[in-house]
Amino acid sequence: TDVSILWSLTVPVGGQDDSTKAVITLQPPWVSVFQEENVTLWCEGPHLPEDSSTRWFLNGTTIQTLTPRYRITAATVNDSGEYRCQTGLSVPSDPIQLEIHRDWLLLQISNRVFIEGDPLALRCHGWKNKLVYNIVFYQNGKAFKFSPQDSEFTILKTNLSHNGIYHCSGMGWHRYTSAGVSITIKELFPAPVLRSSLSFPLLEGNLVNLSCETKLLLQRPDLQLYFSFYVGSKTLMSRNTSSEYQRLTAKREDSGLYWCEATTEDGNVIKRSSELELQSPTSVWFHVLFYLAVGVIFLVDTIFCTIIHKELQRQKKWNLEISLGSGHEKKVTSYLQKEIQSEEELKCQQ
Repeated sequence: TDVSILWSLTVPVGGQDDSTKAVITLQPPWVSVFQEENVTLWCEGPHLPEDSSTRWFLNGTTIQTLTPRYRITAATVNDSGEYRCQTGLSVPSDPIQLEIHRDWLLLQISNRVFIEGDPLALRCHGWKNKLVYNIVFYQNGKAFKFSPQDSEFTILKTNLSHNGIYHCSGMGWHRYTSAGVSITIKELFPAPVLRSSLSFPLLEGNLVNLSCETKLLLQRPDLQLYFSFYVGSKTLMSRNTSSEYQRLTAKREDSGLYWCEATTEDGNVIKRSSELELQSPTSVWFHVLFYLAVGVIFLVDTIFCTIIHKELQRQKKWNLEISLGSGHEKKVTSYLQKEIQSEEELKCQQ
């Protein structure tokens, strides 16, 4: 199917974003096309008054200084390369790498580098728009999507597991397979870590400050993280721009497993911290007494088994000193003694 929506193909370089940077979009929105197909590049950026001229660059060389639209008709391999644009009041755009192919089947993508949470559009495209059916999409050689007729598939929210090499296969006159395409997903922020301002055990009545610590790995002025705090399944604070929770006092009912969550405003990226156990003084003393009781039981059991073992050794020595009238009876006594000793030692080990 034809796609009429323009897809933004910008990726901040080095984690920076500049409001005066020009932006390139493509129509159709694929960074790889077949030979003889048409592609239109659009440049958006601030202009000088009464001057809408746009500079276009291919592999660093100026190719046109006219309109915001640059059209490639009947593309050839010579049109492959790195494109940038610049308007009168902008800095040069981030580059896009356009590839022109000649093959039977082509996996088309809307970009090669994404930020987690962004959609990833894939299209299994036949040469000269030939009908392709029974399409299979692969990631790192493993099939993940089958479609009898639809040649397009979109991963709505990407994450780091979507990194890899993608290709597709489909039926035409024969079963065709596309070349592989590398796709990179950049992490927006790591999973948060929940920390407490006080060490444990907590003192009764003290204020506890919890912080949900993470950081943006890519600087985007339009991005705001929201934080939520939980204890078990109970919500303490939901979707707040502050990464701290300061209303917790150390009481018996405050004991539990605490965790936090960081999310983008649109909810496309949500990450959760590991659990942090907070114990009030009462719960700490309960644990101390419990383990103390277990230790006492273990000590008594050990002493009891030691006494039994010594008694068995004494009885064994006593039995061996008894003179029996027959060698057969002596053997029977020895065997019985060994069996009794083994049974008692087994009980102690248990």
